[in-house]
Amino acid sequence: MLPGSLFAEGLDPYILAGIDQGTRQEVQTRVEERLTAEGFEILGSYSPAGDENLGVICVTNEHLKASAVQSGGLHGFAAVLRVGLIKTDSGIEVSYTNPLYWGNAYYRKEFPQVEEVYILLDQRFRTALADLSDSRFEAFGSRKGMTPAKLRKYHYMITMPYFHDVVVLDKGSSYGEAVARIESRAAAKGSEVKIVYSIKFPEQEMALFGTALTGENGETKFLPKIDFKDPRHIPFLPYEMLVLKDKVVSLHGKYRIALSFPDLSMGTFMKIVSTPGDIANAQRTVASK
Repeated sequence: MLPGSLFAEGLDPYILAGIDQGTRQEVQTRVEERLTAEGFEILGSYSPAGDENLGVICVTNEHLKASAVQSGGLHGFAAVLRVGLIKTDSGIEVSYTNPLYWGNAYYRKEFPQVEEVYILLDQRFRTALADLSDSRFEAFGSRKGMTPAKLRKYHYMITMPYFHDVVVLDKGSSYGEAVARIESRAAAKGSEVKIVYSIKFPEQEMALFGTALTGENGETKFLPKIDFKDPRHIPFLPYEMLVLKDKVVSLHGKYRIALSFPDLSMGTFMKIVSTPGDIANAQRTVASK
């Protein structure tokens, strides 16, 4: 299905590229090589919740970085996209975050200015992943799909946060101090937050960190409660935090999780009622003074 037709019918958060054969690590190595050949930069990878059957590859490219730098501010969250790998009985499922979905959500009314970049990103993903043994390219994650207009103003329901309603993890530190503190604390023994990737733009005093949440209230607690349907939504991780000049912020869990699981029922949402706060508290352990 071409990007234009996906756009017209409504957007899903993920694309199932297909299924490949081999061990999860073998498939991941091949996928990373193909992504690199298409101009993607591999920033980091990890196994969510410490499950070796799962893998996430975090990627960017020159156009994605340039768009985030030019737009600045909270658009820094859009500098990275993700590819997921899940071991199943039929092989290793390979999926990725739909660039058009996440681009509309994060750039909002400014998305038309970067739309060509995101269409090209989708085409490059499709080229890179075209040689999987069972190629599919099926959009998934939202039963009805989300229109661009809805994504640009998305919130789960009335009174719930929007994209711009960020959680402030720290303020008052310089950019350099904040980055150094995050890196030092995350590397410390016993830290419940580990850095999966970082991408830094010093001239803009902006840095994005993808964080693995390894504590008892982290991924092992909330992942089984929300990511239990096939295909899995694994590329929604890792959870990010963004250094912007003298602040460190993250997207509110009630926004970020709902955007990743737009069909999440209220009943399921209530099962993770503590998760947004748990995520913020964990990230504060490395970000806050």
